[in-house]
This record gives sequence, C-alpha cells and structure tokens, in this order.
Amino acid sequence: MKPSMKVGNTATISFTVSEQMQPVFEGKIIHPVCSTWDLAHQFELASRYVLVPHLEEGEEGIGSRVSINHKSPANLGSSVEVTATVTETSKNKVVCEIVATTMSRIVATGDQIQRVFPKEKIDQIIANADF
Repeated sequence: MKPSMKVGNTATISFTVSEQMQPVFEGKIIHPVCSTWDLAHQFELASRYVLVPHLEEGEEGIGSRVSINHKSPANLGSSVEVTATVTETSKNKVVCEIVATTMSRIVATGDQIQRVFPKEKIDQIIANADF
C-alpha cells in the first residue's frame, strides 16, 4: 500500500433506501426498511472507497470480515450516509470502523477488515478454493 494509507482516512457514501433493499424471505417483504444484509453491502462499499486510492500497482484488496450492529431502522425513502474510517493498518491489512446515519440518528455501527495482496496471490487463493 502507498504511504498515504493512514489511520484516520475516511470515505463516505450516501444512498436512499429503495424497495430492493427491504428484507424479503420466501417472496414476502418482512419490514419496509433497509435490511441488515444490504447494510453489509454498503459497509463493504464505503470501506472499499477508503482502500482503493492507496493501492499500489498490482495490489488488490479482499474482504476478510464485516461486522454490523443494526441499531435502528432506516425506512423506505430514507437518506443514509455510511462513513468508513481507518482505525488500523499494517503491511497487508486495513481495518475500518463504520457508522451509518440518517439525518436524525445512528442506524448501524460496525467494522470491516480488508487484506491487501498482490493480485496474483488473490488469484491463487481463489483458484485453490473448494467448489
């Protein structure tokens, strides 16, 4: 990673909760809110935006953990901001603390860990995975 990868770096993304983000089981909408699994996707995106500008040529990141504490609902049509902040870095690891908020409250908190390797190593990891 480039020397510019430092604790305190941040990235923020925004989205509006849409019908496709609702929790659905067996074809039935459970609640008219943003699902936890969609928040996981948003957490991953925000963390990725923190990482990408600091990758060296030939490097790539691969997620190794995402954790979410879903604190309150984000209703359909709500605007949500997700901010990822780097809290730890090492030669091949970046940890981000993540907070999702609406205008009035915290929706979720958590963290995400990405490992950084040469692209060839990631290709090997994927090729050696069981199918």
